[in-house]
Amino acid sequence: MVVPQPPSSQEKYFVSDLGKRIGQRIRELRTQRPERWTQEELAERAQISVSFLSMIERGERVPHVETLAALANALGVSLGELFTGTEQTLAQTEDLLRPLSDFARARGLTARDVDRLLGVARVMFSGTVA
Repeated sequence: MVVPQPPSSQEKYFVSDLGKRIGQRIRELRTQRPERWTQEELAERAQISVSFLSMIERGERVPHVETLAALANALGVSLGELFTGTEQTLAQTEDLLRPLSDFARARGLTARDVDRLLGVARVMFSGTVA
């Protein structure tokens, strides 16, 4: 018997990937400063906890825009500079999802059908036998 897994949406994939790239960018900006700030220094300046900053930099948490603004301000960059390099991520995600979207549309699949298809794919690629 296959235990249904929570649906994994395309948006979750994009947000996860975007979160990782933003975290990498924040780490890059922090460590490339002439004084090479520690996580503690940036966290204090942005008024967030060190553990939260660490999770952001590892891509485990995607901060709210207010937190991103505080980090950008602390780093002395614009909010947009935190997203430098993420444009490619959006294009790559769209390229990856386009064939799947075309497949579903051509066959008239409903959202429920797509969820079922994703369930089958999860089982196929999980490496376990159901």
